[in-house]
Amino acid sequence: MKNDFKTLFILASLILLTVKLNAAEFALKVALSDSLRPVTHCATGSLYGMTETLPADINAHVAPLKPNVFIQPAMSGKGYQQPIGDAFKVAERLQGTTGKVQIRLADILPGWPYQWPGKDKWLAGVKTVIEKKLASGLTNFDGYEIWNEPDGTWKSENGDFHSTVWKPTYDLIKSMDPNAKIIGPSYSYYNNSRMSDFLKYTKANNCLPDVISWHQWGSGGFKGAIDSYRSLEKSNGISERKISINEYSSDTHAYEGSPGVSVPFIAKFERNGVESAMISWWFTNLPGRLGSLLTANNEKGGGWWLYKWYGDMSGYMTNVVPPNDKSEGVDAFASVDKKQRYASIVLGGNSIGTVNVNIEGIPSFFGGEVEVLIEYVTWENKDKAVSGVQKISSEKHLINGQKLSIPVNVTSQFYAYRLYITPTEQIPQEPYKEVLSIPGTIEAEDYDLGGQNNAYFDMDLENQGGEYREDGVDIVKTSDGYAIGYTEAGEWLEYTVNVEREDVYTLEARIAAGGDNSSFRLFIDDVAITDTIKVENTGDWDTYTTVSMVTSKLSKGEHILKLLITGSYVNIDNLKFTEGTIRLSEPFHFISRKGMQEYRVYHLNGALLGNYNAVDMNSLKREMHRSNLKTGVYFVRSKTGQINQLMELK
Repeated sequence: MKNDFKTLFILASLILLTVKLNAAEFALKVALSDSLRPVTHCATGSLYGMTETLPADINAHVAPLKPNVFIQPAMSGKGYQQPIGDAFKVAERLQGTTGKVQIRLADILPGWPYQWPGKDKWLAGVKTVIEKKLASGLTNFDGYEIWNEPDGTWKSENGDFHSTVWKPTYDLIKSMDPNAKIIGPSYSYYNNSRMSDFLKYTKANNCLPDVISWHQWGSGGFKGAIDSYRSLEKSNGISERKISINEYSSDTHAYEGSPGVSVPFIAKFERNGVESAMISWWFTNLPGRLGSLLTANNEKGGGWWLYKWYGDMSGYMTNVVPPNDKSEGVDAFASVDKKQRYASIVLGGNSIGTVNVNIEGIPSFFGGEVEVLIEYVTWENKDKAVSGVQKISSEKHLINGQKLSIPVNVTSQFYAYRLYITPTEQIPQEPYKEVLSIPGTIEAEDYDLGGQNNAYFDMDLENQGGEYREDGVDIVKTSDGYAIGYTEAGEWLEYTVNVEREDVYTLEARIAAGGDNSSFRLFIDDVAITDTIKVENTGDWDTYTTVSMVTSKLSKGEHILKLLITGSYVNIDNLKFTEGTIRLSEPFHFISRKGMQEYRVYHLNGALLGNYNAVDMNSLKREMHRSNLKTGVYFVRSKTGQINQLMELK
């Protein structure tokens, strides 16, 4: 037995020694004071990442990623290279998001490699595409990609690619759509000799693309490729072109969309100022999956959550120095936002072990102590849904000389990790201008000072409307002022108010809604004072109307009023409180003598109960009885706004 124990001990020691020997340590330098450029989300986009119907929910699956550019076929369907994903239909679906469409002209042809129809038929097809784009009225096109992978899809027997395809197509686009970007050559991979020939020809023949493109398989080779390309520009006297990597993926295509594999791509693209980059599509089950960020069942995969972290970044991208910029190993991309008072660092790569994240140049607004939240997202395969990110730790750290070192234990090359850093010293919550009075009118945009999670909570970290204030709340301009907009369920704002007298109050909220499921609710000191207030579709977000309801009794004195968005996409201009309810009066007289009118009936908690057509009081009551409303007192508002009154149903 003793010998058995001894054997087990030796084996355990050997295993422990093996683990120690295999354990690796890496160092990442993150320079928060070394800004690269404003956040662009350059790498959020994909090849055939959208179709006419997929992803099914643009607001849930696409918009949160702050998409940049999708490359889509100029035409799709029978007789074209791609059966679905028409660039024009996708561009239409992307309206209202940050997404743009790069038009792949070569996809007007059938087959793979493309079946060349002759120059005349080709140019006629291109002309049709340009005419369609000009007639569409759509403004979210990125540009035209003339050809796709000519190093593999162009046959020499068709003639010289440069003079047969590139030059004539370039000249046609410039003559018809002179302000449009032209993108190319879109080689299947970077080849210095081939790129040199292309640059010499296009410079000599006055047809240099506005944006240089190629495809990148594996992140490790990108640094060498872009350095070589920039050297070619200089040696040929060509001004620096913007770069589009309009297909990128691991050369092991089963890893397409993996968080850990994707991080080094994004990091290298950001450091090198890439304008746009699109995740590849490698014959997964259907396009329309955002480059395998969604599963075959249109569910969020692990990659989607990585790109959500990326999409949440605001402010400025900052420089990161990885252990080896020419490898696929551990790397990171980072941003800092002085207005929002946070830094975000996302890391991953083909490495397992302890990554020491050495942060330098920490801005002064962080103070002397910060809270560091560490999260990670898992990934197994393209079709494994992932419900969300997982928390590792949240700890306070003292800053020493604008520096901080945080170790992160990377357990899988397919996982990605995020450090989210905020100051521990909160901005005190206080009125934006002055304590607001009830009764009185509260402008929705005058919420308290105090920042995210203190005076407000917003799903994203930037003012999408770009108006009035410089923090994360979305504020839009109205015809006579401002309103909060781009609202999402779960967002909230707080206001310091002084209730002058204890009483119930009539609330009139000026709102606009372009959808059918918008709603909000009000609280005083986190106690509900209205039920959920449903908001009818007003036609669009620029058409405002007023909804009325009665609050519960409010206590006299200073309180915190909370406005909670319970159903997305309602714009709120202001909240007007008047003392007491609208008093009950009988008989109920109709002001209008024009016959049938529409009336909206509300519960006293503010909930809309229904719309009714009636010509007089009795017919309205009959309609209300038919809909099984119980006896009681209800608030009635005519569609014209002439009648705003309580009515008793007996």
